[in-house]
Amino acid sequence: MKKLANKEPVRLREKKLTNGNLSLYLDYYKEGERQYEFLKLYLIAKPKNPLEKDANQTNLELAQRIKAKRTEEALMGTFDLQAKSLSHTDFIKFYQAYITHYTKKDNRVLSATLSKFKDFLLERYGKEKLACKDLTQNLIIGFKDYLEANQTGEGPLTYFNRFRKVVKYGIRENLFPKNPLPENLKFKSGGMTKGVLSLDEVSKLSKTPCGSDTIKRAFLFACNTGLRFGDIKELKWQDISNTELTLRQSKTQEVNRLRLNHNALKLIGEKGAPKELVFPLPSFNGSAKTIKNWAARAGIEKRITWHSARHSFATNILLLGYDLKTLSQLLGHTSIKHTQKYLSIADERKHQAVNALPDLNY
Repeated sequence: MKKLANKEPVRLREKKLTNGNLSLYLDYYKEGERQYEFLKLYLIAKPKNPLEKDANQTNLELAQRIKAKRTEEALMGTFDLQAKSLSHTDFIKFYQAYITHYTKKDNRVLSATLSKFKDFLLERYGKEKLACKDLTQNLIIGFKDYLEANQTGEGPLTYFNRFRKVVKYGIRENLFPKNPLPENLKFKSGGMTKGVLSLDEVSKLSKTPCGSDTIKRAFLFACNTGLRFGDIKELKWQDISNTELTLRQSKTQEVNRLRLNHNALKLIGEKGAPKELVFPLPSFNGSAKTIKNWAARAGIEKRITWHSARHSFATNILLLGYDLKTLSQLLGHTSIKHTQKYLSIADERKHQAVNALPDLNY
């Protein structure tokens, strides 16, 4: 006897678009009527590079998960599978897939925003991937603060609006267990310049008691070296030989060599065991309140974070008359274009200094 083939209750199909790409949709019967559910997920017919291949794979996986959910509904009447399954999607891959199929003029800004979000994840959490279920309101607020600390002018708001656009699309596609977007987020004006310390303010901090001697020494060390929080937290005694520091940067994986000045050498203290941490620090967030209270005790009204130390180092180097190429090497940048943002901060400081001159009775 011939066996009857089991028919799939839900089929995933492709529709060819005028541009040659493929639109994914589901084909199934519901209450006796045939349904076509277009998923707003697309495949590039002939992917040309790894990014396009990854985008195809991500969209296909999303489509398969939605299909699984519809199949579950058809067979068992359950409704929770999609939310549980889609929430494990890698948000970074989803974002990249969104960019790949995005055709508007701000595509480049969307890409830059993803790059900054990846930097934020790596620097703050040491992660390169993030499940959609782990994109929380607190994490998004942290990214907003990161943008404000690292960008000038309207930059933070511009980047965050693009980020919000992608998250909203993910909300519509049921990628998140609940809406991760905080309400009524307000951006401060002034961008990066507000958190930059002058040399006098760094000196004030050095003379002011802090709730943690380790945090104080590490922060002042950053003001004298320009190192990122992640690199200072992982710094071991074996990375320091006499007055030279050699490390592989956590963000770029590039090897950076620095000659430590007399301040930095005083701040590290007595040499420990090779594998021992120079600064056994708490987490980025764990030390934020200590730094905030320390700055307030010093009479500094600016919003100071770990990022402020690196930005202050860079700005003060330029104000002391050193060129952009030298600063780029000190910061361990892979390209001088990453260093150029500090020029505008230094120029603004010069402008403020000139305007601070007293009025003449003339």
